[in-house]
Amino acid sequence: MNLDAASNFFSHIPTDWIVIIAFAILIAFDAVRSGTGRACALALSLPVTLFLISEIPHAKVLSGIASQFGTPTLKAVLFAIVFVASYILVRRMSAAYRNNNGASIQAVIAGVATAAVLVVVWLQVPELQSVWHFGAQVQAVFGEAYRFWWVMGAFAALAFVES
Repeated sequence: MNLDAASNFFSHIPTDWIVIIAFAILIAFDAVRSGTGRACALALSLPVTLFLISEIPHAKVLSGIASQFGTPTLKAVLFAIVFVASYILVRRMSAAYRNNNGASIQAVIAGVATAAVLVVVWLQVPELQSVWHFGAQVQAVFGEAYRFWWVMGAFAALAFVES
């Protein structure tokens, strides 16, 4: 086996795509193991978090606390805190914690759909961009012109695998 040819092939794949594919595979393995419920909750809680983060500066009590998160890294931490809270709430609301084992094709669909929603939301949050900045190719594919279709397609795919 020619390892130089294999390493040469993988060296031409941008790191952004490797990260996205690895995340999709991780979600797919989890969906095979425990069903697609967590993938659906993850995909639903990301846009909810995006909305809630945009509303925090206007919230009566939280606006003062959120203003203390001044650096991009701290704002990313705030995003993570709100995301975890919204994930827990969405997970508690979704289909009584459905934990049936997922079929392989359903798991792959759930992994790809959830990864697509994650990338679309990630590109919308400047604080997350400071943690990992996706390249121009990923921004063109998941950017403003196509983000509606990626999210709607992902939700349609997740609705299919949950039915």
